Order: sequence, then C-alpha cells, then structure tokens
Amino acid sequence: MSNMVDRFLRLGEGDQTAEEADRIRAIRLAVLSTSTPWMMVANLFNATLTIFVFRGSPSSLAVYIICALIIALALYTSLSWWRNRRRGTRERASLRGTIRTVIYAGILSGLWAALDVFAYHSANETQRMVLIALTVGMAGGGGFALATIPPASIVFCGTVAIGAGVALSRDPSIVGAYLFALYLVFAAIIIRSSLAVCRSLTERVRAKIAADEQRAVIGLLLNDFEENAADWLWGVDSDLNLERASARFYEQLQVPENMILGRPITSIIPFSSVGFEDLDYRGNFINSLQSRQSFRDQDICVELGGELAIWSLTAKAMYDQNGNFKGYRGVGRDVTANRESRLRIEHMARHDPLTEVGNRVLLSEDFDRAVSRYQRFGDAFSVLVLDLDRFKQINDSFGHAGGDEMLRAVASILSQLRGETDTLARIGGDEFAILHASGEDPQSAAVLASRIIDKLSQPINLRCGLVHVGVSIGIACAPIDGTDPDQLMRNADLALYRAKTEGRNRYRFFDSSLDAVARRRNMIEQELALAIAEESLNVHYQPLVDTQSRRVVCAEALLRWNHPTLGAISPAEFIPIAEESGQIGTLGSWVLRQACRDAANWPDDIRIAVNLSSRQFLSPGLLPLVENALQQNELPANRLELEVTESLLMETTIGVEQTLASLKRLGLRIALDDFGTGFSSLSYLRRYRFDKIKVDQSFISDLESNSDSRAIVDSVIRLARDLKMSVAAEGVETTGQFELLRQMGCGEIQGYLAGRPMPIDKFEDYLRQNSTSVQRLYA
Repeated sequence: MSNMVDRFLRLGEGDQTAEEADRIRAIRLAVLSTSTPWMMVANLFNATLTIFVFRGSPSSLAVYIICALIIALALYTSLSWWRNRRRGTRERASLRGTIRTVIYAGILSGLWAALDVFAYHSANETQRMVLIALTVGMAGGGGFALATIPPASIVFCGTVAIGAGVALSRDPSIVGAYLFALYLVFAAIIIRSSLAVCRSLTERVRAKIAADEQRAVIGLLLNDFEENAADWLWGVDSDLNLERASARFYEQLQVPENMILGRPITSIIPFSSVGFEDLDYRGNFINSLQSRQSFRDQDICVELGGELAIWSLTAKAMYDQNGNFKGYRGVGRDVTANRESRLRIEHMARHDPLTEVGNRVLLSEDFDRAVSRYQRFGDAFSVLVLDLDRFKQINDSFGHAGGDEMLRAVASILSQLRGETDTLARIGGDEFAILHASGEDPQSAAVLASRIIDKLSQPINLRCGLVHVGVSIGIACAPIDGTDPDQLMRNADLALYRAKTEGRNRYRFFDSSLDAVARRRNMIEQELALAIAEESLNVHYQPLVDTQSRRVVCAEALLRWNHPTLGAISPAEFIPIAEESGQIGTLGSWVLRQACRDAANWPDDIRIAVNLSSRQFLSPGLLPLVENALQQNELPANRLELEVTESLLMETTIGVEQTLASLKRLGLRIALDDFGTGFSSLSYLRRYRFDKIKVDQSFISDLESNSDSRAIVDSVIRLARDLKMSVAAEGVETTGQFELLRQMGCGEIQGYLAGRPMPIDKFEDYLRQNSTSVQRLYA
C-alpha cells in the first residue's frame, strides 16, 4: 500500500534521478506558488458569491459554515504567501512538499465537494446552476492551477467529482446522470492535460538545468583558461576599440590595462616592420577586422622586447538581433615556438642533412616554379647534373668521414659559384644538380659549368689532407631540350653519361643523338634480358697457342650476340649494359656452364678460359656455381682458367682474397687479364698468387717498331718467370710479333695470327686441322 502511495506521489518523476527529481520538484512548487494568489482570489470570490446566492435557502446554514471555512483557508493561505513572497526559490524540494500540496488540495476540494453534497438537493434551479458552474469552474481552475503537481491536481479534481457524484445521485432525473457523465469526461481531460503540462514543464526545466550546468562549466573553464593557459581572450567593440582582454594579453604587451583599454586594437598590437616570409601581417589583420566576418588562425608578426614573435588570432564576429555589428570576441596565442619548429621541419624536408643544400623535394618544387615562369613570362632555364669523378677512391682512402667532409666542401664551393636565383640540390651519393636561370644568355650554363670544373679541378684541403676530385657535368636547357622536369633531368643525365665516357672532368650539352643512344641502350637492355632467358646468345672460342710447340693449349670463351633485327651487337656495347643493369651475374653463369660443357669434349691437354666480372666474382654464389659446372660436365678443375681484371683487385676487401684462395684450392688456374692497363701495381702480384699474366694488346701492336714497348714486355715476361707465373700476349697479328715474343720467353700467344674467335663447331674443326701444331705460325 505504501509503495502505491509513493508511486502516486511521484507521478511525473518516473524517468528522473533522485537529485534531478528534487531540483525539478522545487521548480514545480515554485511555479505553483506564483499562481497561489490568483487561486485564493478565485476561492474568496466564489465562496462569497455562494453565500449571496443561498441566502434564505433551507441549507443556508451548512452553506454559510462551509463557505466560511473556505474563506478562512483562503485568507490563511494568502497571508502565508505574502509573508514568504521575498524568499528565494529553493534549489531542491523533498517529497514532503508534494505531500503538503496534496493534503491542501484534498482539504480545499473536500470543502467544495461538501458544498455540493449539502446544498444541491434542496437548491432551486438558479442555485443549482450556480453550484454546477462553481463545481466545473473550480475543478477546471484548480486542476490546471495544480497541473505542475499531478497528484494534487488528481486529488482536487477527484474529490470535487466525488462530491458532485454524491449530490447528483440524490437527484433521480436523467439530467443529473448526464451532468455527472459530462463532469467525469471533463475531469479526465483536466487530469490528462495536467500530466501533459507537467511533462512539458519537466522537459523545459531539464533543458534549463543542462544549460545552467553548461554555463557553469564554461565559466569554470574560462576562468581556468584565463588563469593558467598560455592563450588569452580579447574583445573589441563595433569601432574595433579594445573592450576587454584577459590578464595574459596585458602581460604579453607588458602594458597596464588602463593605458590601452578603449584604444583601437590595431594601434595596440606592436606589429613588426620586418616579418617572416615577407607578408604584410598588419594589412592582412586590418582587412580581416574590417570584413566584419569571423576569422580563424590569423597570424601576425609582432616585436616584443626587441625580439620577433608570431601571434595567432581567432575571432567571432558578434551581431545583435537586428543584424547590427557589435564587435569581435576572440582568443590569441603565441605560436612562435610552433612556427619555428614547423620551419625547421620544412627545412629538413627540403634540404640534405649532410651538406645543408637542397634535396630532390626542393629541386622538384623549384623545377615546377621555373616551368611556370617560363610558361607565363618566357624565362628560359637550364639544369646541370654534376657527378664527382673520384669520390669512390677518396671514400675508400679516407673513410666515410673523409668522404662526408669532401661532400660538404664541394657543396660549399657550388653554393658560392651558383647564381643567387639558382637552386642547388644534392640528388644522390656524389651527385648534385643546379637549376640555373639562364635568362637571355643560353651560354650562361656553359660558363657556370666551366667555372665549376676549374674550381673543382684544384686540390681541396680537408682535415685528412689534400684531395683531387674533379667533376663531370651534363646540361639540358629549356625549352630547347623540353620543359617537363623529368624529361630535362633525363636529358641532363644522358649528357652527363656522355661527359663521363669521353674522359670525365668536362661538361656536355644534351643533343638528340644522346636520346637515340639512350633509346638504343634501353632496347638492348630489354632484348638482352629476353636473350638470356631464351639462351639465344653464342659462345665463341679463340685459341691460345704455346710459342715453343705451336700447339693449342687453351681457348678463351668470348660471348657473341647476333640479334634478329639489330644484327651483330658488339660485346663492348652490351657487356657494360649488362653490368649496369645487374644482368651480368646471370649472363656470366650461363657462359661458364656452356664453356665447361663444350670443353668437356676437347682433348684433355686443352684448357678453357672464362672471364669473370667484378660483380660475379664478388657474388657469394660463385664457388657453388664453379663446383657445380665442373661436376655436371665432369671437367677436371685444372682445365678451367678464370680471368680477372685489375679493377677487381682495387676492391681491397677480405672477400677478394678469400675468394681467390678458395678458387685456388679447387685446383683452378687464375689469370690476371689486360695487365699493364688501368691501375697496374706490382703489389697485386705479391699479394695475390696468379698462374698467368696476360699482357694487354696495346703493348703488342707496336712491338716491332717501338723499343719502349719491347722493353716493357720483356720486363713483364722476366718478372713473371721469377714469380713462377706464365705469360700470354694478347693481340698478336704478325709473325714478327710472334718471333719476338717467342725469343723473349713468352709462353703463350693469342690473336688473329693464331686464330679468330670461332663458334664451337668451327673451333672443333680448327682443333682437328691443327692437332699437332698451328701451321700458320710457320709462315
């Protein structure tokens, strides 16, 4: 029972928390209190009217007593309200306030119900009409007046309804039944409306409470923001005069509040005459203010205590209900540290960390700007691609620290030589690029390149000592060689490649023939990959003949390529392409296996010689490859001779020495090819044990006519003999050369005199025809 009563008293509070219900209940009681005087006036007037109407009635005594009680209750209630009218609204109200209101509604409605019970039966028609009007009016007025307290409204309407029902039940006419039914409908409407009014009030109260809480939170946050945050608040009036600002703003300016309040904000802010990025910060800020539109993150440059700083200002334009501009309310903050960090990050993203010159990102951006200037104004430009000529040797000699120091020194020199509007960028390990504004003089790029070559041809003084570096330069000019950045860089690279192949330490301009060469090179690279996959290349063999017995003792495997559409392609053309494209390893492996397969069918006293590239020699798979080729073809290891070049020996690594030693342990012969060219050093002969030295043909071609060549060859032969190495001479074409070499003690000769390179079938025929000795050597 008590639970049902509690639920009844809490009508309209079903979805509220206890704290929320107390706060909303206080507001509902306060709303009821505001309507109390009018309710009491209505009760006093109606009671007085009833006394007047029932004067002389048989039930007048009961009417007088009841009306007197109503008047007394109304007066008492009015007096209580008057005494408490100045008290503030309570923030919370307990359920006791609802209970008191329900009891009060029950007493007041009970008096009006009693009036119907005691007076309606003996009343005349006029008096009955008054009672019906009073009953309906008081039920409706009281129900709606108590609508904010649904239990009280229900009790008031219900009690009045009970009284009306008792009074009408004593009247047997059908009119009384109709009146009672109509009253019940009217009471139900009043109660339902009361609940709806209560629900609507609850929603409004909830919204108001939420808004108050939000304002309180915002207020706390703003107070905390002003006290603790590095940002500051500011506001100006419609004339852009400073109207308000937080203490942090005055601290930033180091000026008292009373000295600047009311002054134009544009005259208060200490704009700097020199700003970052050459922007008109003051003008931009004034334009933003005068636009009377909200703005966000407006940067301005200020000068505080002799130092530059960046402020970021955000403001909301304020307008009144009539659309009149009232000023700005905004926030500001010092973003100097953030801006400096951003500038550092942007600098790092566009510059090489080692040399502090630009990188590819900066070059690409400036390339786009240069193309845009050309398209708009016709400003010509050129790009110079530079490659240091001896960087690897310097890096190997002095280590990475020495190489880095040299790169910084070169970058410093290039920075001094380039024009003010030129862009210098490091685009690779030892590669630089200069985007040069040529102007109206197309030869200015050549002048710049000549100055760079002259300067870098001079020794550079490093902490580790003097170094000689040199540089090769390729130049492409816009619009002659194109305007697309990628195309210009590609054309400059082609010109650089030409400069390096022609002897280095020079510059070359791009021309269309280089593009044709590049297209042919790309075609050869693609076709070579296909030829390797299809094994459509050929191995030819050139004989090496013993000078004393004139018998064939060895054959060198030489690769040949006869392309179906390009025709015969020289090894001098496709071998470098294979090395640069990384296909030399696969190609060399195939040649080694094919040579071993062919040599297995030759007489046992004839060796096979195979050239090894540097990349193939340094590959970790070389030893397994050689062992597999020998085992598969059942070729004795002493019949295989591997030829290496002097350039390989410059790789002064433990790997070179270990690989040579491992090959020797297999029983192979190792030959040093093209001895006397490149970087010949006697230290190689002492450090690495070779079985054979092959004297380059450049010393053999003028052997008969040049005494210097004869002296060099004779010295090499005697040196090899002392080191227990055999000697083979390359490029022997005449019997005179052959006789001189034989007299000097050269062990083997190779050249057109003995035989040209031949395919396998012709070489085997050659062996059969010269099985005892090579007859042409007797001519």
